[in-house]
Amino acid sequence: MKKLLIVLCLLLCLCGCEEDGKQMANPDDRYLYIIEMINEHENFQEVSNYFDIGTEMAKIENGYRYYITVDNPRIAMYDIEILAIEKNVDYRNNMAANVGIFEDKEYNMVPNQANSSKGFFKGVVVSGISKEPSTTLYVFVQFKNADYSIVRSEYFKLDVSYEEE
Repeated sequence: MKKLLIVLCLLLCLCGCEEDGKQMANPDDRYLYIIEMINEHENFQEVSNYFDIGTEMAKIENGYRYYITVDNPRIAMYDIEILAIEKNVDYRNNMAANVGIFEDKEYNMVPNQANSSKGFFKGVVVSGISKEPSTTLYVFVQFKNADYSIVRSEYFKLDVSYEEE
């Protein structure tokens, strides 16, 4: 009887685990989960070994629009998700810059290949709005390998500023 109880407890513990939150069926829950992961993360990168990442900022009527570009993949990247936030902004009421979370469409990048009708892109751009002409963006990028057996997540801290031309 003790063995049966131990086995049942172990099964309940194992079934309760969730690898990275991707299994969340509701995109809204996934979105908030990623924002929470970014806010709790402590070690951020400025560059990646797998792709190029860059920022730009443009002036708009009520503030500034920033753009984050992920391109030039050095490996095959499938089911790409990107989400970018500024600290101390309530993203329950304002949409964070993101791609691959709410769409049914998958974004993939493979070196030297592009066919947007089949979901293969040269690069992916996300944009958001800031009230400040200079800010720090915290960016989450996640992708999988070709057979979806490996999931890679990277966190970036990127400074972006508006520069008059």
